[in-house]
Amino acid sequence: MVKGIAAGLLVASLILLIIYGVDALVVKFLPFDASVRGSTFGGGAVVMSIIGFVIGRKEHTPIVSALLFIDGGLIIAGMIGLIAKGEPASEDSVRTILTIGATITTGAVLIGLGTWKVAIDKSAVTAKGKEPAQK
Repeated sequence: MVKGIAAGLLVASLILLIIYGVDALVVKFLPFDASVRGSTFGGGAVVMSIIGFVIGRKEHTPIVSALLFIDGGLIIAGMIGLIAKGEPASEDSVRTILTIGATITTGAVLIGLGTWKVAIDKSAVTAKGKEPAQK
């Protein structure tokens, strides 16, 4: 049950990031400005990803690691996409640099949590393999 909740939160965060990315990069179908959209969809996705990690950290759940990598990678790729489109150039440069740096750092933190989860899962599997056989 814990595995399902953790995976569900991470899938929901992935969906939020995809909606946010499609809106920001292509369509602009959400009736929000960039800061509200980022706080709601991006921030919500990050919070759900971290909660999913915390809930699933003690269980062997490779899907949690994979989704953390995907979520973090999507955040970083989204920022790179916005930079490539030249969108940040029209705004206040200091604030834009801080926002870009913080957002990329957030993506890196999620990737770091995914790496940590892989290490936790690996050590749990290794520890199980070293236990003496039960009679």
